[in-house]
Amino acid sequence: MSAYESLQWRDRLRSWTYTKKRILTIVTVFTLFSFVLLARNAPEKLRFSNTEVEDLGRPGAKFATEDEWQPPPNWDPVYPVWTNFTRLEDEFAGSIRNLTTTSNNFKNPKAQQYVPYPHYESDGYRRRFQGSYVPCIGPRGKRLNESVEDMIFGYNGIPISLHATLIWFPDKLAHLSLDFPDAPLGSSKAIGLDQSVCFERHGRYGAYGSSISGHRPASEGISPPSDVNWEQVDWASLQSKCIEENADRFNMLPRPMPGDVNYEKVAPDSYRQDGIAKPRSAAVFRAYDGFKYTSDMLRVMRSVITELSLGSGGEYEVFLLVEVKDVTLPIFDNRTVYDQVLRDSVPREFWNMTVLWNTALWGQWYPKLPESTRNVHTSQWLPVQYIAQKYPNFDHYWNWEMDVRYTGHYYELLETLDTWTKAQPRKGLWERNARFYVPKFHGDYSEFADFIQARYQDGPPERRNDLSIWGPSPPVGQPLTPLDDLPPLEGPTPAHDNFTWGVGEEADLVTLLPMFNSDTTHYVLRGGYFNYPTNLLPAGPPRRATIITFYRISHRLLSTMHLENTHAPGHHMSSEQWPQSVALHHGFKAVYAPHSVYMDRYWPAKAANFIFNNGDAQRVIKAFKDMAPLGEGSGGWESVFGGDREHNFEISTWYYRTSFATRLYKRLLGYDVDSIGGENWENEHGTFCLPPMMLHQIKDMGDPSTDTAQLVAEAEAQADEEAFQEEKAKSENVALLAAHDAVYTPIQPQ
Repeated sequence: MSAYESLQWRDRLRSWTYTKKRILTIVTVFTLFSFVLLARNAPEKLRFSNTEVEDLGRPGAKFATEDEWQPPPNWDPVYPVWTNFTRLEDEFAGSIRNLTTTSNNFKNPKAQQYVPYPHYESDGYRRRFQGSYVPCIGPRGKRLNESVEDMIFGYNGIPISLHATLIWFPDKLAHLSLDFPDAPLGSSKAIGLDQSVCFERHGRYGAYGSSISGHRPASEGISPPSDVNWEQVDWASLQSKCIEENADRFNMLPRPMPGDVNYEKVAPDSYRQDGIAKPRSAAVFRAYDGFKYTSDMLRVMRSVITELSLGSGGEYEVFLLVEVKDVTLPIFDNRTVYDQVLRDSVPREFWNMTVLWNTALWGQWYPKLPESTRNVHTSQWLPVQYIAQKYPNFDHYWNWEMDVRYTGHYYELLETLDTWTKAQPRKGLWERNARFYVPKFHGDYSEFADFIQARYQDGPPERRNDLSIWGPSPPVGQPLTPLDDLPPLEGPTPAHDNFTWGVGEEADLVTLLPMFNSDTTHYVLRGGYFNYPTNLLPAGPPRRATIITFYRISHRLLSTMHLENTHAPGHHMSSEQWPQSVALHHGFKAVYAPHSVYMDRYWPAKAANFIFNNGDAQRVIKAFKDMAPLGEGSGGWESVFGGDREHNFEISTWYYRTSFATRLYKRLLGYDVDSIGGENWENEHGTFCLPPMMLHQIKDMGDPSTDTAQLVAEAEAQADEEAFQEEKAKSENVALLAAHDAVYTPIQPQ
């Protein structure tokens, strides 16, 4: 090639390079211009205006950027400011074809068996625990370790949104979001739950019933499980056989009552040479005669029994506790009547694991309680206390609400909660319990704990040691009892303890929302305490409350609650206050486990912390100046747990009467909800899936594709009736609240 030709090729190459740069510049400018036009014309729900920050909390107001957001002086807690936040529902529209780990294999993701159980045959496990694990027989007549059909399947990865959400801020773009949304409140990852897996309905529930809408993804590479004649399955018999084969792993003796001469609290790390007995827990489903067992409810109950009890070799045992509303039926005196009510009220497969009760029983067991309190709304712990006395050979009891769902594996959920709560130190525990953990605001959980502890260490010098709750906090004038947990002698005050007391100790109470000081809030049941001396502080006895009673309670706490009810004068409180307050009075270990609570709106971290932990931000209520000079966390006069402030949870996955949890769960089951999910959507995008998350409240789940039209209608009517009864119960407590406030009226901040 001549020199002239070489120069020609060089000039052409330079020209092409210049042309490419011009094209790239034009495309970039055009793209930015398009974004600007889109921003100006975006619907209000997708962008924020330049409204002054001080206007936050007023109708029509928006907020500034994450960094610029500040709590305004005229904030109105009643106004639902979240209605101005960007809606993220589309970001939850994920499927098995768009997972984080399948980007190179969208069309053929592979499901894997999900087995979260410990390595029972390992040397480490066998040295720690006594006995030998024996795999149990499942509903298909096979040992579960040999039956693939009884397994659940998941996908490695979490979904990437199919619908990107633009979040706009004044004069700038924040981000173009494709990731699965972070939870504004709590962190399942922080407490140890696996968040790297996604479950769709076939892999999650296929083993527990063939009546699931839609086709099982062929790409899973497995055959659908064989059908089971569920009416021929006896879950009680399967559990009994399982426990019998694994009996040498457990302490099957009744747990003694606190205060008995034989009662001794054994340190959890005091192992014998051959290991310790594995603790056992009861999971107690709560239903009533007339409850509608839809196909979804049946699958959930079967999964809980299989995953908790049979899969673990009897570490859990599942009961069904059914209230008989007609108190005139002699269910305790006539076995024929008892059996007839059982057959009429409960599916055959659960007959032998069911315990019937009615409210007439409480007049005999708890005669000191006011008759007006002997109902399931005010005193739902009485039947659980009854179970603890009737079946005392368990260490803990889970109060299992029928409208709770978990999209992951139930054994992993409960064991993770046990491990995490066991590791929590007592120092600062009640103060952490009172607050929502907001990861994007607080950082990791250790930083959150340091943040809370610093509030108390930085108090007045003369009170730095006594601001934290340390040991029992009984009502004024009530002496300590042999039941109480006292701080160790080497740690008489928090300042003497290096976060060691309580580490390795099983929690007596585990809740999944904060334990707030109910008396400093608008909480409608705050006046629900009975038979306490009238000469207490005007505020009544010290108490804490937690919404949603899906709790784990130890045998000794339930027994102490039972003793408080039966011994003179018969102390008692409303359901959402009773276990926490008894634990507070006696110094028992109570822990709020901050699992992920998702929202269908984008919450700036500062806004989430300010609104949900508003007790820390507000000025101190004058009447409590000496009691809580540093605020009340999620409590306080402007708390989200007040009746007209609970709207903040309407868009969440964990509260009562929230619609978002139901929308997500219906999509998981194959429903089309707001054009996401359903047959047509899944044909295009793949089967809808979700990472492990807790959902409440899930009602009205009659499935038109699997349940009869009558059952669907009855399930809808049941949901309406339950909602009506909840509102009725709250309205009946208005009289209690008025009586309480007549004695003590909290002083609002000026």
